[in-house]
Amino acid sequence: MRIGVLSDTHNDINLAQEVLREMEPLDLLLHAGDHFKDGIILGERFKIKTKAVVGNCDFFCNGPTEEIINIGQYTILLTHGHRYEVKNHLQRLFYRSQEVGAQIVVFGHTHIPLYLVENGVHFLNPGSLTLPRGNSKPSYGLIILEKDLEIKLMELVK
Repeated sequence: MRIGVLSDTHNDINLAQEVLREMEPLDLLLHAGDHFKDGIILGERFKIKTKAVVGNCDFFCNGPTEEIINIGQYTILLTHGHRYEVKNHLQRLFYRSQEVGAQIVVFGHTHIPLYLVENGVHFLNPGSLTLPRGNSKPSYGLIILEKDLEIKLMELVK
């Protein structure tokens, strides 16, 4: 299974469309918020099953704040991250992963790409394609669930 991961597109989905074409074929798209509707629109345009959550910039939006996704032996926690203080630390997000039994945590909010494994939990922040911060470049993620777990953090090459 190939899972595309985006976050913090902020209503500018042109680059996201380009990146999704590069990642095809995809079985699932995860959008970690800011803007929730971008994830829904992209899923519809590319006819990809999509899970999206709301972020701190999704005003007047009734989407979920988190999704727990079970795929085979893996559980993925998808959230924006602002409710877990991810700009300061990942401790609260780690505790939430333990509560829900997630081996993979996908989040956004910081606009800074990050992939690390802590205590057996894979944390993936795809960064932002449209508004990267912290000297990062436009970025996104790819999760491949086959025989083994493979997680890639990728930069947009232009």
